[in-house]
Amino acid sequence: MSAVADGLPWEGPSFLDTVIEADLTARDVRAKKHYRGSFDPSLPEEVKASLTAMTCALNTLDVLLAEEPKQTSRVSLWKLRYITLHHVLSSLTKLDEHYGAGMRPSDRSLLREILDAPMTNLILQAHGGFRNTLVHYVPPRAVHEQLSLHQPFYGLLDAYFPEEEDAGFLNEGLAGHTSRAAGLLDAWSESCIPSSAV
Repeated sequence: MSAVADGLPWEGPSFLDTVIEADLTARDVRAKKHYRGSFDPSLPEEVKASLTAMTCALNTLDVLLAEEPKQTSRVSLWKLRYITLHHVLSSLTKLDEHYGAGMRPSDRSLLREILDAPMTNLILQAHGGFRNTLVHYVPPRAVHEQLSLHQPFYGLLDAYFPEEEDAGFLNEGLAGHTSRAAGLLDAWSESCIPSSAV
């Protein structure tokens, strides 16, 4: 441990002192049993691992990060939800295009239930500048005049979603869609697990 601490004061043993390199290299630590029994059986293990990561990301937003009453934190949580959903839904769309035809009908149905939702369509059809603004914090000049510190989400929703019902639907429905997508991915991940193992 002292070599890792590089001269920093350190007293006593640490976790790293108890790790034996063979513990990490002698065994297959990939969750083959888990991946074999999750999602559609026809999907490659790497795709199942990606779907598991997406499910974890959505569950984190849905379960671990509670609604925040402070406006500044609430905006940050909303942005995290939107960006995460955008990436997950984009990936699920590509998965459906590439693997959908070979999937079991029940699995494809769960996937399509996520992708066919009106909120999914609104997120995926949104102007690319909206997502980029949320990620990079730099709105393009074209929307500067529409932004204000005194509007909800600083006017970004109104600038990018000129239809008032779209902006309201997105603002109010994002948390619910995150929860719904997380629940459907959870259900899909367990669709191949024998009932005795659950």
